[in-house]
Amino acid sequence: MSAQPSLGEKTQRFVDSICSVNGVVSCALISPDGLIMGKCFRDGASLPSLFAAMCATIMASAEAAAGIISIQSPASVAITAEDAVILVMNAGKQALITAIIETSGDYRYAYQQIAAIATQIAEEV
Repeated sequence: MSAQPSLGEKTQRFVDSICSVNGVVSCALISPDGLIMGKCFRDGASLPSLFAAMCATIMASAEAAAGIISIQSPASVAITAEDAVILVMNAGKQALITAIIETSGDYRYAYQQIAAIATQIAEEV
């Protein structure tokens, strides 16, 4: 009989999967209140705790705005800049994905890959 992976092991597996998506330079799996559950940095990039808290706030604000105008809660929020996209995506009730994606890559493909990982997280966490 094999042992089930711990939550920390699952979290790290998901973070590694997100960070392996072409174009992702940094990512974190965070709680809805902005606590970092796992993170990955590439190319010397960093993701401070304040960034995670702000991303959780962005998603909460988007959900509140959607409620005010009676539409469904957003699955994700994308903040676009000339050189990168900050993506905040729901991954079930217990987690959010934050990812920094270079705009030089195929953003749509990266989004689809991250959305598939978000679905797995929602099922397992």
